[in-house]
Amino acid sequence: MAGFRYNCGESVWREPSGVDVEIRETAVVTSSTAADLAAALHVQKALPLFTCGDPAAGVRVLEALHAAGFRIVEFTNRVPGNVDVFRAMAAEAGRRQPGLVLGAGTILDVAQAEAFHEAGAAFLVAPHLDEEVGRWCAARHVPWCPGTGTVTEMMRAHRLGAAVIKVFPADALGGPAFLKAVRGPLPWLPLMPSGGVTTDEDNLRGWFAAGAHCVGIGSQLVDASLIAAGRFDTVADRARRLAASLAAIG
Repeated sequence: MAGFRYNCGESVWREPSGVDVEIRETAVVTSSTAADLAAALHVQKALPLFTCGDPAAGVRVLEALHAAGFRIVEFTNRVPGNVDVFRAMAAEAGRRQPGLVLGAGTILDVAQAEAFHEAGAAFLVAPHLDEEVGRWCAARHVPWCPGTGTVTEMMRAHRLGAAVIKVFPADALGGPAFLKAVRGPLPWLPLMPSGGVTTDEDNLRGWFAAGAHCVGIGSQLVDASLIAAGRFDTVADRARRLAASLAAIG
């Protein structure tokens, strides 16, 4: 994954056995340019995303995704304290899975952008377009993927330097037909539909036929109930099936 590198940090990782292990190695992830992330996501085709409240469980999810070939993953900021979970998880993932690029999603303001980037986020994703966050990311060369729902927002995101432009919620906005309509006059925009994307090959073909740069996929791949039940084997199976479907699409 050219263009991405890891930088050392410190954290304390608690193994599932309950033993604390101090880590002094790769934790904070940085990337050189937004173009690197956009190019890598275009190759990977899908951005898996998930959240959890336990860093040990999070690492198990990352292992399952990594084994299926996914090297870029988004951890969503959905509950208070997620930044601490992210920090510990990023540190351990850096030790176990060099080359994994971990970003943070549901970044709603600059304070969250600062916190998660400091905790190791290589890139930031949002469900909305916040120009202040966009300017903060541009000034620090942090790849940013804002959420948009109109052509006006998409063009504004592009002008603010978005690496990839998230279309959310893509299914509610009209699905692949909406994406295709936008791509007509604006074929250069790197659009990532999220919301309504599944692991089904026909569903995926519809989005890519409409011109998706890549797709974002969450609960259809990594369901919270699977994490809670420790069903990481099912997560791994879903990830392998997704990878096979994306490979078949070409």
